Amino acid sequence: MFFFTLLLLFKMIENMKKFNFFLLIVFFTSLIFVVSCSSDEDDDISTDNQIITNHEFQTNSNSGVYSLLMTSTEYADWISNDEFREGSVRNLIFEDIYKKFPDEYDFIFLVLNEPNIPEGMSYYGMLIGVSNAIEGTGPSIYDYSSDYGSDGKLKAVMQLTGLSYLQSGPSLHELMHNWGNFGFETHSVDQPGDNITSYPYWGHWGFTGGSTKGQLGGFEQSTLLDLGDNNYSVAPFGPFANGGNGVPFNELELYLMGMAPLSSVSPFDLFSDITAWSATETAYEFTANTRTTYDNAAIENLLGTRSPSFEDSQKEFKLLVVVLTDEALTTEEWNTIDATAEWFSYPGADEYSSYNFWEATNGVGSIVIGE
Repeated sequence: MFFFTLLLLFKMIENMKKFNFFLLIVFFTSLIFVVSCSSDEDDDISTDNQIITNHEFQTNSNSGVYSLLMTSTEYADWISNDEFREGSVRNLIFEDIYKKFPDEYDFIFLVLNEPNIPEGMSYYGMLIGVSNAIEGTGPSIYDYSSDYGSDGKLKAVMQLTGLSYLQSGPSLHELMHNWGNFGFETHSVDQPGDNITSYPYWGHWGFTGGSTKGQLGGFEQSTLLDLGDNNYSVAPFGPFANGGNGVPFNELELYLMGMAPLSSVSPFDLFSDITAWSATETAYEFTANTRTTYDNAAIENLLGTRSPSFEDSQKEFKLLVVVLTDEALTTEEWNTIDATAEWFSYPGADEYSSYNFWEATNGVGSIVIGE
């Protein structure tokens, strides 16, 4: 469980330190749906094994999204005690989910039926790794899927604390945590104006360049200016995140995901031991004692060879979205989550400024939601 403890530490640091706010975009659709919520009680019982779920599941008649109905007390405790962090409680929910659904999902997202982050919670989203069979991206091979009710298929579980966050973010950011950052160490300072302290941006890029600003933070390499005497300037960026789903995955992130070959990753710089940092609206200036440049050979030397390779890596992922609620979803709530799920899994470009999964992976990756 050491891996899970580190992930929770990453998120605690992220929420204390990040100064970029996610762009919360409410997704509206021009289509009007007539939603009828139905209880899938017939599916809750296996005629062979007589398995009965502990919760009622509902779905829109044409949707791949489900809701899990909790009692008012259970739902209040889930939020106030942040029980997604508590393995013993969290795993019971997933074990109940697996009583109803087959073991064919790579990821399961829990979405709170809330307009915004509930009072007492401190994060937009959180991902917890369940299993890893990939070499050459940083983490070791592990498999805790049986704790959740899966037989090795489930890769990670996520909680989003708002009903619209599948579109506005941080859904892409949290998904990226399934593959990174587990190998590149970058140290930085507190936010501008705070006392300077050196600490690692666990799980995030921090002061690392990239082809674009990354989902896990980092600056755009092409904006880097060397001012001399270990002083540098870059365009504004977030060391932990760069605006929810408002940015795509950069080249390094796509490589780690298996969506691009190593040869596609342009050289970039990673800065650590940062002793000063000041910010304006147009530039961030900082002083760093250590600058490391990574080319393809240096990346592979650090992480090892990715296996499976880009040619053999998984490109399509199956996702189950379950809304946690203490009341049956209204027509408006179903419209919100159904529309965002349809948008997130849409295999094409659209007119929205935020990126769906297909767009964020340059059309290489795809997400299938539902059965």
